[in-house]
Amino acid sequence: MEINCVERILIGAADLGAARERWSRAGFALANEKITAGGIEFAPMAAGAVEIDLCAASGDASGPLADAIRNAAARGGAVLGWIWGTSGEDPAAARAGVPIAIPGARGASIIDARMPPADLRAELPGVFTATTEVSISLEARRQNLARFGANPNTVAYLEHIVVMTPVLEEAIAAHERMGVKCKRIREAGGGARQAFFKLEQTVLEVVAPPRGAPGCWGLAFMCADIDCAVALAREAGLQATAPKSAIQGGRIARIVDPLDGVAIAFMEPPTTQTIGV
Repeated sequence: MEINCVERILIGAADLGAARERWSRAGFALANEKITAGGIEFAPMAAGAVEIDLCAASGDASGPLADAIRNAAARGGAVLGWIWGTSGEDPAAARAGVPIAIPGARGASIIDARMPPADLRAELPGVFTATTEVSISLEARRQNLARFGANPNTVAYLEHIVVMTPVLEEAIAAHERMGVKCKRIREAGGGARQAFFKLEQTVLEVVAPPRGAPGCWGLAFMCADIDCAVALAREAGLQATAPKSAIQGGRIARIVDPLDGVAIAFMEPPTTQTIGV
């Protein structure tokens, strides 16, 4: 098995209808209808080639994903984690992993997403992960997800996932055992350290020690027009900060209050850089 992408992000919501409305107000284009798989309702949207699923568990839904959704819902919502895209089947995961039902590329239910072995899950606490085979390119996946429509906020792709974890070395070791190599480690000040991984266009930033409970903290989205993203959010009644210079270059702005427990940032590349696939 080789992990080659982040296939989708999973967000647990207390009220799926209200969550859809909030994310629409933030300028995201959601699918017109909810999709049900394994007793779980999914409301999908897209950030480039990465699917973003708002999730709610029905009363009779069971299993690790349903449990994670209910735990998140009790806290007002949260990023549960993500599904890795792989270039082949992992024999260890196939033997030890629990199958997870998720919607397929055309809305059909598939059951070939599997959780990694328990020892790997334990080294990234508070994060739900699974793997599914992905056999098409980034551009093909982006075209598949274009069926949800263009995001009015001009979000083009998922740029960053931020995760808080107790022990950075354990998180790095778990990712590298799965084939995701750490690109660099940064001393962030105040005793905090950051490890960076990158898959296609998306950076996974793992931070230790955590501020509060470990788990996924927020998402940063790259926009074609950050001023448009901020204006749309404000017009919809959401508080958003004014764009300012980002450490990475370009500009960054934030929605002040988390959406369903998810800290949201909008980014825009430097003027000399264009957004592409």
